[in-house]
Amino acid sequence: MNTGVINISNTITTANAESASITGNLEYSCTNTGDTAGYISVCLAADGGNTPNAMTPRYMNAASNTNKLAFDMTLPNGKTWGTRTAGLGEEYSSGAIYIPARSTELGQSNISGQVVIRASLIPNNGNALATPGTYTNTFNGDLTLKVAEQSSLTDCLEGAQDKSNPFSFTVQATVIPSCKITAKPTDINFKEIANATNITGSTSIGVTCTNGAPYTIGLIPSNDDQEGKGDMTGTAPNSDVIPYQLQSATGKAWGNALTAESVGDGVANNGSGVNQSHTVYVIIPSADVKPDRYSDIVTINVNY
Repeated sequence: MNTGVINISNTITTANAESASITGNLEYSCTNTGDTAGYISVCLAADGGNTPNAMTPRYMNAASNTNKLAFDMTLPNGKTWGTRTAGLGEEYSSGAIYIPARSTELGQSNISGQVVIRASLIPNNGNALATPGTYTNTFNGDLTLKVAEQSSLTDCLEGAQDKSNPFSFTVQATVIPSCKITAKPTDINFKEIANATNITGSTSIGVTCTNGAPYTIGLIPSNDDQEGKGDMTGTAPNSDVIPYQLQSATGKAWGNALTAESVGDGVANNGSGVNQSHTVYVIIPSADVKPDRYSDIVTINVNY
């Protein structure tokens, strides 16, 4: 048997935690050292691995935490790869394969084959809540052989499962810190203002980050002011501007003087695997300007 590691992905993020998949080849070979040709069938079974009673779904665990990643292993026909035990998936069967007699007095005859196994993360099983780390499940599969001179007598799924030919392999995936904006802010429209002071508007930013991963959010007006002080401009040739200040829910200036490790004048939090909402306030100290339509664009930076 040729087995090893089926690595679903080294970059599991909030975007692919419920959809990442990979295919791997499980290869086998058989040798006939006798003088008689015949037929052989190969059956391959896999149980729940580290969690033997969990088959649909199976789970990968991380040594550093108690989180799990739910996944499935399927055969080329799309059915869950398991054992012939009722309710535990379907065992792979090669069907009858002709194997010639050895070709010389001291020689041997070989046949080989492979089965494509697909390992896929399963949606709606809490995978998005997994914290960063490498998750694994190690399997001790079972190989059953049946040999006969007639092809009709080689069904290796008949009778008891042979536990004397185990083979091992590991399925793994690595969750990394990641973030994405999952709720785009709506525009703040102050509508009609005339010679007003201390005008306030607000919107919200929705961010989804890997569970437990720290992140910071920075805001930059179009004038590139790192302290969140922007200017709304009118239409040419009007040169008037309306100054404004971006603020967080705590009433502090919200800018972009920050890093992934330091909050600076941004907003910081730890991811939860689900959307987290952050309110942005815009304060206009004064709007004593010519009548016009004034606007500005703010860039959002998420650091993690």
